[in-house]
Amino acid sequence: MLRRGPTQWAHLSLWDRKTDVVQPGQWFRGRIYARRCDLSPGGELFVYFAAKHGRADADVGEAWTGLSRPPWLTALSLWENLGSWYGGGAFTADGDLRLDATCTLQVHPDFESPPLDVGHIGADTAPWEARLIAHGWSLEERGFHPRTHLRVGDREVWSKADPHTGTMLFQQVEDWDPNRYGDPYWSTYWLETKEDLIPLDGVEWADWDGTGDAGHPRLVFTRGGRLLAASAEDSQAETPIYDFNPLTPDPAPAPESALRWPESR
Repeated sequence: MLRRGPTQWAHLSLWDRKTDVVQPGQWFRGRIYARRCDLSPGGELFVYFAAKHGRADADVGEAWTGLSRPPWLTALSLWENLGSWYGGGAFTADGDLRLDATCTLQVHPDFESPPLDVGHIGADTAPWEARLIAHGWSLEERGFHPRTHLRVGDREVWSKADPHTGTMLFQQVEDWDPNRYGDPYWSTYWLETKEDLIPLDGVEWADWDGTGDAGHPRLVFTRGGRLLAASAEDSQAETPIYDFNPLTPDPAPAPESALRWPESR
Protein backbone atom coordinates (compact mmCIF):
# COMPACT_ATOMS: atom_id res chain seq x y z
CA MET A 1 0.00 0.00 0.00
CA LEU A 2 1.38 3.36 -1.06
CA ARG A 3 0.73 6.53 0.86
CA ARG A 4 1.56 9.92 -0.59
CA GLY A 5 2.11 12.70 1.92
CA PRO A 6 2.96 14.74 3.80
CA THR A 7 4.37 16.98 1.07
CA GLN A 8 7.46 15.52 -0.64
CA TRP A 9 7.15 12.19 1.17
CA ALA A 10 5.89 8.73 0.19
CA HIS A 11 5.53 5.58 2.27
CA LEU A 12 5.16 1.88 1.46
CA SER A 13 3.38 -0.69 3.63
CA LEU A 14 2.82 -4.42 3.07
CA TRP A 15 -0.69 -5.76 3.63
CA ASP A 16 -1.22 -9.48 4.23
CA ARG A 17 -4.74 -9.99 2.87
CA LYS A 18 -5.14 -13.35 4.62
CA THR A 19 -4.59 -11.94 8.10
CA ASP A 20 -5.23 -8.21 7.46
CA VAL A 21 -1.94 -7.43 9.17
CA VAL A 22 -0.33 -4.30 7.72
CA GLN A 23 3.43 -3.90 8.09
CA PRO A 24 4.58 -0.28 7.78
CA GLY A 25 7.77 -0.03 5.78
CA GLN A 26 10.09 2.59 4.37
CA TRP A 27 9.67 6.31 3.82
CA PHE A 28 10.98 8.01 0.69
CA ARG A 29 11.61 11.73 0.31
CA GLY A 30 10.43 12.30 -3.22
CA ARG A 31 7.57 11.02 -5.33
CA ILE A 32 6.49 7.46 -6.04
CA TYR A 33 4.21 7.27 -9.09
CA ALA A 34 1.51 4.82 -8.00
CA ARG A 35 0.16 4.19 -11.50
CA ARG A 36 3.54 2.82 -12.56
CA CYS A 37 4.02 0.42 -9.64
CA ASP A 38 3.13 -3.23 -9.17
CA LEU A 39 3.50 -6.06 -6.66
CA SER A 40 4.71 -9.46 -7.84
CA PRO A 41 2.13 -12.30 -7.69
CA GLY A 42 3.79 -13.77 -4.59
CA GLY A 43 4.17 -10.39 -2.89
CA GLU A 44 7.96 -10.70 -2.64
CA LEU A 45 9.01 -7.96 -5.08
CA PHE A 46 7.80 -4.44 -5.79
CA VAL A 47 8.49 -2.48 -8.97
CA TYR A 48 8.07 1.27 -8.76
CA PHE A 49 8.87 4.53 -10.50
CA ALA A 50 10.44 7.23 -8.33
CA ALA A 51 11.62 10.78 -8.82
CA LYS A 52 13.36 13.44 -6.77
CA HIS A 53 12.41 16.54 -8.71
CA GLY A 54 15.06 19.22 -8.32
CA ARG A 55 17.09 17.01 -5.99
CA ALA A 56 18.78 14.62 -8.38
CA ASP A 57 20.82 11.81 -6.85
CA ALA A 58 24.43 12.13 -7.98
CA ASP A 59 24.61 8.42 -8.86
CA VAL A 60 21.21 7.59 -10.36
CA GLY A 61 19.83 10.95 -11.50
CA GLU A 62 16.45 12.50 -10.89
CA ALA A 63 14.16 9.60 -11.88
CA TRP A 64 14.40 5.82 -12.01
CA THR A 65 12.55 2.51 -11.99
CA GLY A 66 13.41 0.38 -8.97
CA LEU A 67 12.83 -3.21 -7.88
CA SER A 68 12.72 -3.81 -4.13
CA ARG A 69 11.55 -6.12 -1.34
CA PRO A 70 8.29 -4.68 0.07
CA PRO A 71 7.60 -2.93 2.36
CA TRP A 72 11.07 -1.50 1.66
CA LEU A 73 11.94 0.81 -1.22
CA THR A 74 15.71 0.28 -1.22
CA ALA A 75 16.32 -0.89 -4.79
CA LEU A 76 18.05 -4.20 -5.52
CA SER A 77 17.85 -3.47 -9.25
CA LEU A 78 17.56 0.00 -10.76
CA TRP A 79 17.04 1.35 -14.25
CA GLU A 80 17.78 5.03 -14.92
CA ASN A 81 15.14 7.20 -16.58
CA LEU A 82 15.37 10.50 -18.44
CA GLY A 83 12.66 12.59 -16.83
CA SER A 84 9.38 11.43 -15.34
CA TRP A 85 7.01 11.18 -18.29
CA TYR A 86 7.41 7.43 -18.60
CA GLY A 87 8.93 4.57 -16.63
CA GLY A 88 7.87 1.94 -14.12
CA GLY A 89 6.61 -1.55 -14.83
CA ALA A 90 4.23 -4.40 -14.11
CA PHE A 91 4.49 -8.13 -13.43
CA THR A 92 3.03 -10.91 -15.53
CA ALA A 93 0.96 -13.70 -13.98
CA ASP A 94 4.11 -15.86 -14.05
CA GLY A 95 6.10 -13.29 -12.09
CA ASP A 96 8.15 -11.96 -14.99
CA LEU A 97 8.83 -8.22 -15.03
CA ARG A 98 7.81 -5.99 -17.89
CA LEU A 99 9.17 -2.44 -17.90
CA ASP A 100 7.61 0.53 -19.63
CA ALA A 101 8.39 0.56 -23.35
CA THR A 102 10.66 3.59 -22.99
CA CYS A 103 12.82 2.05 -20.25
CA THR A 104 16.30 0.77 -20.88
CA LEU A 105 16.76 -2.91 -20.02
CA GLN A 106 20.34 -2.19 -18.95
CA VAL A 107 20.55 -2.27 -15.16
CA HIS A 108 22.50 0.58 -13.54
CA PRO A 109 26.09 -0.65 -13.02
CA ASP A 110 25.91 -0.12 -9.25
CA PHE A 111 22.98 -2.55 -8.93
CA GLU A 112 22.37 -6.25 -9.54
CA SER A 113 20.47 -7.76 -12.44
CA PRO A 114 17.29 -9.36 -11.09
CA PRO A 115 16.93 -13.17 -11.08
CA LEU A 116 13.83 -13.07 -13.29
CA ASP A 117 12.93 -12.47 -16.90
CA VAL A 118 12.81 -8.75 -17.73
CA GLY A 119 11.32 -7.36 -20.93
CA HIS A 120 9.19 -4.51 -22.20
CA ILE A 121 5.48 -3.79 -21.99
CA GLY A 122 3.98 -3.27 -25.44
CA ALA A 123 4.53 0.18 -26.89
CA ASP A 124 0.76 0.71 -27.20
CA THR A 125 0.04 0.35 -23.49
CA ALA A 126 1.40 1.45 -20.09
CA PRO A 127 2.14 -0.10 -16.66
CA TRP A 128 -1.17 1.00 -15.10
CA GLU A 129 -3.20 -0.61 -17.90
CA ALA A 130 -1.11 -3.80 -17.93
CA ARG A 131 -1.63 -4.09 -14.17
CA LEU A 132 -5.41 -3.66 -14.42
CA ILE A 133 -5.68 -6.34 -17.10
CA ALA A 134 -3.43 -8.75 -15.16
CA HIS A 135 -5.60 -8.25 -12.06
CA GLY A 136 -8.83 -9.14 -13.84
CA TRP A 137 -10.24 -5.77 -14.90
CA SER A 138 -11.98 -5.43 -18.27
CA LEU A 139 -12.11 -2.30 -20.40
CA GLU A 140 -15.71 -1.23 -21.01
CA GLU A 141 -15.14 2.15 -22.69
CA ARG A 142 -11.94 3.69 -23.97
CA GLY A 143 -11.61 7.34 -23.01
CA PHE A 144 -7.88 8.02 -22.96
CA HIS A 145 -4.79 6.85 -24.78
CA PRO A 146 -3.02 4.71 -22.15
CA ARG A 147 0.39 6.26 -22.75
CA THR A 148 -0.35 9.92 -23.45
CA HIS A 149 -3.65 10.18 -21.53
CA LEU A 150 -4.99 12.24 -24.43
CA ARG A 151 -8.76 11.91 -24.71
CA VAL A 152 -9.99 9.52 -27.42
CA GLY A 153 -13.56 8.95 -26.16
CA ASP A 154 -16.27 10.30 -23.88
CA ARG A 155 -15.11 8.42 -20.79
CA GLU A 156 -12.79 5.60 -19.67
CA VAL A 157 -14.55 2.84 -17.71
CA TRP A 158 -13.21 -0.48 -16.39
CA SER A 159 -15.17 -3.25 -14.66
CA LYS A 160 -14.55 -6.29 -12.49
CA ALA A 161 -17.19 -8.81 -11.38
CA ASP A 162 -17.71 -10.55 -8.05
CA PRO A 163 -18.17 -14.13 -9.33
CA HIS A 164 -20.36 -15.15 -6.37
CA THR A 165 -22.96 -12.37 -6.37
CA GLY A 166 -22.63 -10.99 -9.88
CA THR A 167 -22.12 -7.52 -8.44
CA MET A 168 -19.99 -5.42 -10.75
CA LEU A 169 -17.33 -3.00 -9.54
CA PHE A 170 -16.70 -0.12 -11.92
CA GLN A 171 -14.04 2.55 -12.02
CA GLN A 172 -14.06 5.59 -14.25
CA VAL A 173 -10.65 7.08 -14.96
CA GLU A 174 -11.08 10.83 -14.75
CA ASP A 175 -9.34 13.64 -16.62
CA TRP A 176 -5.70 14.26 -15.79
CA ASP A 177 -5.56 17.33 -13.54
CA PRO A 178 -2.05 18.67 -12.78
CA ASN A 179 -3.48 21.06 -10.16
CA ARG A 180 -5.34 18.38 -8.21
CA TYR A 181 -4.10 17.88 -4.65
CA GLY A 182 -2.41 14.54 -4.05
CA ASP A 183 -2.37 12.96 -7.51
CA PRO A 184 -3.24 14.31 -10.96
CA TYR A 185 -4.58 10.87 -11.93
CA TRP A 186 -7.71 9.68 -10.16
CA SER A 187 -10.76 7.46 -10.53
CA THR A 188 -14.33 7.32 -9.26
CA TYR A 189 -15.87 3.99 -8.25
CA TRP A 190 -19.34 2.47 -8.02
CA LEU A 191 -21.10 -0.89 -7.70
CA GLU A 192 -23.88 -2.20 -9.90
CA THR A 193 -26.21 -5.00 -8.86
CA LYS A 194 -29.20 -6.33 -10.79
CA GLU A 195 -31.38 -3.80 -9.00
CA ASP A 196 -29.23 -0.84 -8.06
CA LEU A 197 -26.27 1.44 -8.73
CA ILE A 198 -24.29 2.25 -5.58
CA PRO A 199 -21.78 5.14 -5.66
CA LEU A 200 -18.66 4.62 -3.55
CA ASP A 201 -18.33 8.20 -2.39
CA GLY A 202 -14.85 9.41 -1.49
CA VAL A 203 -13.20 6.11 -2.39
CA GLU A 204 -9.69 6.55 -3.80
CA TRP A 205 -9.05 2.89 -4.72
CA ALA A 206 -11.19 -0.26 -4.69
CA ASP A 207 -10.97 -3.90 -5.74
CA TRP A 208 -12.38 -7.34 -4.98
CA ASP A 209 -10.36 -9.45 -2.56
CA GLY A 210 -10.89 -13.22 -2.61
CA THR A 211 -10.00 -13.82 1.05
CA GLY A 212 -13.40 -12.96 2.53
CA ASP A 213 -15.60 -15.21 4.67
CA ALA A 214 -16.25 -18.65 3.15
CA GLY A 215 -14.02 -17.69 0.26
CA HIS A 216 -16.49 -15.09 -1.00
CA PRO A 217 -14.78 -11.99 -2.35
CA ARG A 218 -15.06 -8.89 -0.21
CA LEU A 219 -14.80 -5.31 -1.36
CA VAL A 220 -11.61 -3.62 -0.16
CA PHE A 221 -11.03 0.09 -0.60
CA THR A 222 -9.32 3.20 0.71
CA ARG A 223 -10.96 6.41 1.85
CA GLY A 224 -9.51 9.31 3.83
CA GLY A 225 -6.21 7.56 4.52
CA ARG A 226 -7.82 4.36 5.84
CA LEU A 227 -7.97 0.83 4.42
CA LEU A 228 -11.49 -0.64 4.72
CA ALA A 229 -13.45 -3.77 3.77
CA ALA A 230 -17.11 -4.57 3.13
CA SER A 231 -19.13 -7.45 1.72
CA ALA A 232 -20.43 -7.42 -1.82
CA GLU A 233 -23.96 -7.62 -0.40
CA ASP A 234 -23.61 -4.61 1.91
CA SER A 235 -20.98 -2.05 0.95
CA GLN A 236 -22.21 0.28 3.71
CA ALA A 237 -21.19 -2.09 6.52
CA GLU A 238 -17.53 -1.13 6.58
CA THR A 239 -14.83 -2.92 8.57
CA PRO A 240 -11.65 -0.92 9.26
CA ILE A 241 -8.41 -2.71 8.46
CA TYR A 242 -5.74 -0.05 8.96
CA ASP A 243 -5.46 3.69 9.50
CA PHE A 244 -2.44 5.23 7.77
CA ASN A 245 -3.11 8.76 9.06
CA PRO A 246 -1.02 8.53 12.27
CA LEU A 247 2.13 7.60 10.33
CA THR A 248 4.73 10.37 10.13
CA PRO A 249 8.00 10.46 8.17
CA ASP A 250 10.65 8.40 9.91
CA PRO A 251 13.33 7.61 7.33
CA ALA A 252 15.32 4.51 8.18
CA PRO A 253 17.54 2.11 6.24
CA ALA A 254 16.14 -1.19 5.06
CA PRO A 255 17.05 -4.26 7.14
CA GLU A 256 19.60 -6.78 5.87
CA SER A 257 16.82 -9.17 4.86
CA ALA A 258 15.53 -6.59 2.37
CA LEU A 259 18.93 -6.30 0.69
CA ARG A 260 18.85 -9.89 -0.61
CA TRP A 261 16.72 -11.50 -3.28
CA PRO A 262 13.89 -13.77 -2.09
CA GLU A 263 15.04 -17.36 -1.61
CA SER A 264 12.43 -18.55 -4.11
CA ARG A 265 14.36 -16.57 -6.71
